[in-house]
Amino acid sequence: MSILYKELSNNATLVGERKEETRTVSMAFAVKVGSADEDDPISGVSHFIEHTLFKGTKDRNAFEIKEPIERIGGSLNAYTGRISTVYYAKVPDTYSHEALDILFDLISSPRFEESAIELERGVILEEIASAEDDPYDRIYDMTIQKVWDRDFGRPILGYDSTVKVLTREDISNFYEHKYIADRAIFAVTGNYGDSLIDRAQEKLLSLQKNNKETSPTKSPVISKEPLWIVEKRKDLQQVHLLLTKGAPGRRNRDDFEAFKVFNILFGSGMSSILFHNIREELGMVYNINSEFVSYTESGAFMINASTNPKNLDDLIGSLENELHRIVEKGVSQAQFNYGTERLRGKLLMSTEGTLSTLSRFLDDVVICGRPDSLETLIEKIDDLTIEELNNIARKYLSGSWNVSLLLPKNMPDSSFVARHGFSI
Repeated sequence: MSILYKELSNNATLVGERKEETRTVSMAFAVKVGSADEDDPISGVSHFIEHTLFKGTKDRNAFEIKEPIERIGGSLNAYTGRISTVYYAKVPDTYSHEALDILFDLISSPRFEESAIELERGVILEEIASAEDDPYDRIYDMTIQKVWDRDFGRPILGYDSTVKVLTREDISNFYEHKYIADRAIFAVTGNYGDSLIDRAQEKLLSLQKNNKETSPTKSPVISKEPLWIVEKRKDLQQVHLLLTKGAPGRRNRDDFEAFKVFNILFGSGMSSILFHNIREELGMVYNINSEFVSYTESGAFMINASTNPKNLDDLIGSLENELHRIVEKGVSQAQFNYGTERLRGKLLMSTEGTLSTLSRFLDDVVICGRPDSLETLIEKIDDLTIEELNNIARKYLSGSWNVSLLLPKNMPDSSFVARHGFSI
């Protein structure tokens, strides 16, 4: 099935893939703006706008935005990232036009009432507090703030201090400058007709174009010097560890495609290297995984684990050994096959759902521009050789890593301060 991709005269983008075998339609309006586009005094404003838009438009109150979609069994939601904010819905195919109208109304005609802003301010402050309490969220945020440059290092939710003082004027001005045609994307997958595309195009073309406003595709700048980031908390029983290193950006297509497969075989699933060798064979962790985050020019590779304080040195040593082995000897043919087959299978299974296909499209369009077809993605996996993957793994795993530790308050420093870094 071919992918519909159109760049409109006002620079808005429309992308879609028809799936006539389904009875659902998933769609989204995305805006290429997020926390990396903010200034320090208004950190968190993109996420604040996402919350506040659901409180009412000029034609609909909050109940009238959500109830029509949920009443017919559909879902409506949104999320904010570092370079995009996405508003999406999944509905029966018979309700696609109504969902389109609601989504477009949501992003194009906000009310921004003071009472709604104050209500959501309290909700977001609770969300920030919840993220601070969650060990994984906390170690991730404290790492990103140090490892990436200031724009990408800001937390998506903003800081408690900035969210408390954001004004209606701050919110409205940011919205007016960023929610424009130049940054707008409409994506749709499922059993839709040509009339839905025509309707979406008409709505996109009604958005104002701002010739003075550019929407560059940003990438984080990774710290060149290895960092040792430590925080102690009295409410912890376990040590939480996050290792990070620079990884390929998407513009470096060969490296990016190979590293995607490496991440899968190394830290995805119970049959991955990390889970099998560290948890199953050594029994020193409950959760352990790897994550590969990639933007246009650069990315980050992360290894996340938690363990009993007495196991910390053994865990770090075991991770060093696993990475050293890969750099020196490469992955085995069986591990390579696991990575390629798992990634291929996950891509094929993602086509079963319209929402998963929609997410992939949006990710590609926001970061890279035109999305790849499923056939192209499968072909890239099939063309990859074990020699290519091992060369790419060696290239990006070698050298010094950033180490982040979230520790129990009473844990003695001697177990980690004496170390001289993590290097492969």
